[in-house]
Amino acid sequence: MIHMRGLGSLTRAHLLQAFRSRTAIFWNVIFPLVWLFLFGFIFFRGVDKSLMMPGLFTITILSSSFFGVSYTMVAEREQGILRRYRVTPVSATVIVLANCIRAIVMMALSVGIQGTVGWVVFRYEVHGSLLLMALSMLLGAAAFVPLGLFVGSVAQDMRSAPAISNLLFFPLIFLSGAAYPYAFLPDWVQWVGRLIPSSYLVELLQGVMVRGQGILQLGGPIAVLLLTLVFGGWVNSLLFRWESEEPVNRRHVLLAVGGLFLLLAGAALLTPAFQMAQAPTG
Repeated sequence: MIHMRGLGSLTRAHLLQAFRSRTAIFWNVIFPLVWLFLFGFIFFRGVDKSLMMPGLFTITILSSSFFGVSYTMVAEREQGILRRYRVTPVSATVIVLANCIRAIVMMALSVGIQGTVGWVVFRYEVHGSLLLMALSMLLGAAAFVPLGLFVGSVAQDMRSAPAISNLLFFPLIFLSGAAYPYAFLPDWVQWVGRLIPSSYLVELLQGVMVRGQGILQLGGPIAVLLLTLVFGGWVNSLLFRWESEEPVNRRHVLLAVGGLFLLLAGAALLTPAFQMAQAPTG
């Protein structure tokens, strides 16, 4: 366990920094509520709010991954913080895990507040297990945090990080059924959505919250998110950089992008059709 030395201390330091940061509090507490009321009173006006919440939770998890995790990693590298860690017994694995744990804790806070306020205001229903819903969101967070770290590893500085994050974030929410009901998307967009990892999180959360399904019925999206988690962890082990001056290994980036595409193409072919593609009734 020598490689895990310092994990607890570094995680506590990251969490203290997050809770003391006004910017972090805004993005993790205030911003999710802005999405909640924007969707509840404008985009999903007159629609059953139970259909709104799975996509909204997915957007919150994605925004925390790409605009929280990636920015933190780039800022620490740019400010020379990672360079200082390099001369300590702390390993790259510990640094990545500490960032992941911090991000997942902050995501839990975000979706917890969003879900509670949403229930008080809109009285949405959860037809399945609350425990399975919580575990599904935890799995989604664990799967997408490594993708946020991927952006943090590839981005050269804080000027390029927002552009890369936006380039990934908006397709992930608009092509997956998170921002707009998947059933109402054109057929070709639904086909592309099968190649989008966030679609599997929306399908999983809808299965639990809207259709009341269990683990066995949702094995497909669960397996895809687990594979995304494992693949993302492996990719970050290849791309981690201690200093901004270190060049990005383009071969590893191509390997990461190609591998993720093959993983999702296989998922699109092997997993069952999305049940969220069926138009809601009633």
